Amino acid sequence: MSNERSTGFKSYSLAPEMLLMNKTVVFIESIVALLIVWTIVSYGFDLADTISTPLLVATELLDLLQSGTWIEHFVATMRRILYAFVLTLILGTSLGILMGMSDFWTKALQDYITVGVALPSLFAAIFAAMWFGQSDVTPMVAGALISFPFLTQNVYEGVKNVDYRQQEMSEAFGVSQSRMIRRVVLQSVLPEWFAGTRYAFALCWKITTLAELIAASNGIGFMIEYQMERLSLTGVLTWTILFTAVIVFVEYGIFQQIEKRVFSWREDTSMGFGP
Repeated sequence: MSNERSTGFKSYSLAPEMLLMNKTVVFIESIVALLIVWTIVSYGFDLADTISTPLLVATELLDLLQSGTWIEHFVATMRRILYAFVLTLILGTSLGILMGMSDFWTKALQDYITVGVALPSLFAAIFAAMWFGQSDVTPMVAGALISFPFLTQNVYEGVKNVDYRQQEMSEAFGVSQSRMIRRVVLQSVLPEWFAGTRYAFALCWKITTLAELIAASNGIGFMIEYQMERLSLTGVLTWTILFTAVIVFVEYGIFQQIEKRVFSWREDTSMGFGP
């Protein structure tokens, strides 16, 4: 009898457990809750014209996708983001390794990296717009100015944490500097590099869009600015949702999948209260 009760209780608790502990389910629940609260507030307080409604935004988004006009702006923004991201990878990785392996370059560059980390995003966008005007260079430079210091700092910390005994062993066996960097330093710093890369890409998204608000004739940021000038919150939210959906896809569909493959050899040692 006790076994039956125990089994019945376990099967009954599976649903609440999934609703509370499954990451995907919890995310969907949060979206549903947000939409419900948004709908209640907008209609209950007669604020549909002020804060829009989920139905208005969904209708606007569907019309936008069907029209195809979003493609031009999406491609323009993605091109600028990729430019900024590639520049960030080159600068951030190179300077991080250089600083981590040389005390001289640490002393020479650390203050500049600290200033770069603290530099307000708006300042970078304005400076880039003043330097380069309306061109793809403006968002690229603005995005790289803000994002590469974070990647540099991450890579630098990773290099500093490399086991010095591996470096000594490489030197003892006459391994060249370039080979030691490839086989020892880069392999050891991969976790910090991936973490910095994902954060830097998110920053490139944000700063590129901000720069498009200031100095661009197309792109998602430009369209958000256009909708703001029209005082259309529905239009602003529509383009923002499109922008956010792409970010989520890149994060979970690309970066996390690549990271899982790269670190698939590692034993899963994650700890938590979930299943």
